[in-house]
Amino acid sequence: MHLLIVLSAIVYASVDIVQGANVFHKCCPNNHSLMKVFDDESFNFSSYKCLDRESAWNDYNITITPLFVGKNLSVEDGIPETCDDVPIEEVTVLDFDSPLQVFNGCHDRLVAELYNGTVKTVPPSIIGLKSCVKKEDNKTSEDNLIIHKYRKCCPRGQSYDSNFHLCRESEVNNSEEWLLKRLKMNDNDIYEVDTGLDCPADEYGLELRQRFFSLRTEGSTLKIFSKKGDGSGDADEGQWCVDREFSSSELVARVCSSDCSKYGAFCVRKCCPIGYHYKPRRCGSFASKCVPNVDDVLFDISDYMEPLQHKNPEITDVMGFRIHLQCSSGYEMLNQSVERDQHHLKSDGLVSPSWIGDGYCFEAFDNRFCPDGNTFITAVKCDESPTIALQFKISVVFLAISNVFLALTLLVYISVPELRNLHGRNIISHVSMMLLAYCCLARAKHSYVADNTVCTLIGYGIYFGFMAAFAWLNVMCFDIWWKFGSLCSVQPVRKTSSEVRRFLWYSLYAWGITILFTVVMFILDKYPVSDYLDANMGKGYCWFGSSPNSQQDWPHYIFFVIPMGLEISINFVLWVLTARYCAKVKSDMQRFQVGSVDNSVKKRFTADRAMYMLTGKLWILMGVSWIFEILATTISWPRWFWASLGVINELRGVLIFIILVMKPKVYYLIKNMLRGIYHPDSSPALGEARGKLGFFKFTQGAQEDGTSPPATTLSTFPSQANGMGERNNTQLSLQNYAKQS
Repeated sequence: MHLLIVLSAIVYASVDIVQGANVFHKCCPNNHSLMKVFDDESFNFSSYKCLDRESAWNDYNITITPLFVGKNLSVEDGIPETCDDVPIEEVTVLDFDSPLQVFNGCHDRLVAELYNGTVKTVPPSIIGLKSCVKKEDNKTSEDNLIIHKYRKCCPRGQSYDSNFHLCRESEVNNSEEWLLKRLKMNDNDIYEVDTGLDCPADEYGLELRQRFFSLRTEGSTLKIFSKKGDGSGDADEGQWCVDREFSSSELVARVCSSDCSKYGAFCVRKCCPIGYHYKPRRCGSFASKCVPNVDDVLFDISDYMEPLQHKNPEITDVMGFRIHLQCSSGYEMLNQSVERDQHHLKSDGLVSPSWIGDGYCFEAFDNRFCPDGNTFITAVKCDESPTIALQFKISVVFLAISNVFLALTLLVYISVPELRNLHGRNIISHVSMMLLAYCCLARAKHSYVADNTVCTLIGYGIYFGFMAAFAWLNVMCFDIWWKFGSLCSVQPVRKTSSEVRRFLWYSLYAWGITILFTVVMFILDKYPVSDYLDANMGKGYCWFGSSPNSQQDWPHYIFFVIPMGLEISINFVLWVLTARYCAKVKSDMQRFQVGSVDNSVKKRFTADRAMYMLTGKLWILMGVSWIFEILATTISWPRWFWASLGVINELRGVLIFIILVMKPKVYYLIKNMLRGIYHPDSSPALGEARGKLGFFKFTQGAQEDGTSPPATTLSTFPSQANGMGERNNTQLSLQNYAKQS
């Protein structure tokens, strides 16, 4: 009897000790996770609620994974209460495999945030919520509770297929609970399970199957032992994942490593992440994007591996895959049906008739949406021949030089007050947009841009810069035509206010048409309605996604080539019309007595003709060179000619600097400004110099005061007119020309 009482006391004491030492204060019930709820529009105050897997999927269409608690642990759940509107203190648990921090509160996994009824998933993290209520009767302890972190390779309901190297839907039990049981989960610990594995860009994901390796966990570390006795090692937390093999019940692990020989792996490159494949954006185009493998497109490289297996049957026992390929000079898809593209895999890389190396990747292409299309595996290689690489390097140098001279041109026109007239402001707008386009173009050619968002922004920067630059050149051609050839009535207004009003109208046109084209292209790119309107900006290139001059290059022509061609054509027509009228005015001035013509009219004509010649030079530089650049994409011979033209286009900034800045009048203005003696109203000598340079103030006497009858048109000079009538008509015409200028 006494012995029974003693035994009972020992049992009850043991139960008390176990219960006191093995209680986990969890914020939410089992199979639930925490969601942070922001209670006001300013997002300053928040609370917490519990969310289970089923509700998360049904209500918010998100997938969550809760903490898994060992069966020997008792769970006491509950979110701490607030005290006098004092917010709950949140503590992030940073260290795994270490005892939990003990405080008066709870721990759980935070998986989502709720903003005004909209749920946003966040990177899962273990947090602690401290309570402001002191529980003096709390006899439990969490000193010995440890959280371990595992990774499951595939989402819930999927298993990893090591034959085709992807996750596939599976009806067998492959849940997180099953995985933890197979890994001999410690029933006295807590486990956080994440999904997927992203190895660093310079590391391979090695596939280690249980038939060749012994896999054992120690905390959050995976212990690996080769059954062949030729390799072993440890994979730390975050560097490994484990899942059930698709075709059996054995385990398979994926481990990040930069050394394939460590586990005897044969490593190759894969273009898209695991579980993704290429889908061309349109039929016949190489421009592709990585899409999720929702329709079972298998990554089957057995045709490439079979010749190697004849020499070494064990070469496929351990495979490793490095994701993505960075190329500084573009990509090229290899077509096995073309003789020069026929290729095969060797232990030291990919081999083709004209190329060998490791700058390649394999990927599955899904062309089933095209007529007679199918799925196939092929290689994509870097287009890094010495000639191409050298051309890119030279292009970057020339573009950098152009950017320096464009920046100098912009600085001069902004700094010198006399250059900031209407024509000068037009030039400033034109040159600034050329500088934007050339800076973005230089970055795109300098090196590979890994971030798709940055690449897309660069592409739109190039597009917007060139579109705006051509629009402002169009404005300049129109403005000089308006000065010489307008048939509009001219009202007696002050010159300054007239120029401001005209510049506003010019800005509305140039910026408006550029923004309109850019926004429309962006919308049709983001929400495509047709392959002919889908620009694919930044996909494959930091420019239009289709191959130049291919049958799928319609967006490039619709949004860029055709608008450029129209503007170039309009500029040419305006330039010819202006030349015609300029010749007529010059002829009339020569026929008229020199002494009878107002000197300001002759000076105005000289200045406007100089402006006309400058605009013509810009049109030839921008328009004609651009036409030849378009032709160069279709006509490749003679190569020296097109290469020379390409150099001219890349050094366009230098030529613009020569045209706009390297002139005597600009030189003298800069020189006087730097000397600090530039006083336009107080220096007669300088005023005389400015008059010689073509910079002067116009006074039109009674016409500016509105006392003379306003002229309505520019006279046309009949060939048979002579005598006093001709003299009067000519004088009136020249006065009207000066007035409207």
